[in-house]
Amino acid sequence: MPYKMNGKQFASVLALDTFDRYVHFIGKIADWEQLWGVKSDEGWLVPVAPEGFEYFPLWPHPDYAQKIADENFPGHTATEISLEDLLEHWLPLFEQDKLKVAVFPNREWTFWCINPTDLKSAITDELAKYE
Repeated sequence: MPYKMNGKQFASVLALDTFDRYVHFIGKIADWEQLWGVKSDEGWLVPVAPEGFEYFPLWPHPDYAQKIADENFPGHTATEISLEDLLEHWLPLFEQDKLKVAVFPNREWTFWCINPTDLKSAITDELAKYE
């Protein structure tokens, strides 16, 4: 179950710049050990950037994922990914497939773009603070 969030929190966090949303994302997924991507009947959303690389968008809460997907990629549904699955399965797969990660896209579809190994390091560093 995701953390509770009200409309004011939703709007204020979504209004943060890309880096601050990235920092928020890292903290929330370390705290709650869950995050969300979006998928349709055809599979996970993996857009291609104008620069030609593919990326996998992720959010710290299903409300963000669903709202942003509805506005930008209708027909996709927020789908939970455990932090353990992200670290053990998804990020190595992204690295192998040369996918980048789009951390916390907003309504304008701006996001912090990061390599999977760098994201794994950031998450691992954040989790180390909890030990």
